[in-house]
Amino acid sequence: MKTTILLLVISLGITQVRGSDGPKDNGKSAPAVHNILSNQLPSRLLTAIKKNYKDYWITDLYKENVNGKVSYYITLENADQKVKLNTTHSITWAIARVVPKDIAAR
Repeated sequence: MKTTILLLVISLGITQVRGSDGPKDNGKSAPAVHNILSNQLPSRLLTAIKKNYKDYWITDLYKENVNGKVSYYITLENADQKVKLNTTHSITWAIARVVPKDIAAR
């Protein structure tokens, strides 16, 4: 148990160092992008997904940090369509794209 906790602490420390020491572009930091688990979303964002997309499953979820501003990107799927959502500085979800699945491809 102690080894697992230690590994988590070390990996989180490495992630933070990489994000803060990234290359600069015109005086602004390059975005730090990290895949995350759904339980790492802010509660208001996770609640909205559970409420509005309960028949979907998550196929992609990541967090982007640019100059201290965090945005989240999620891809949800069900049998009929793929929905891509994003946030603007982690306030609320906005639909970025809805792609119907091709029935003939099944």
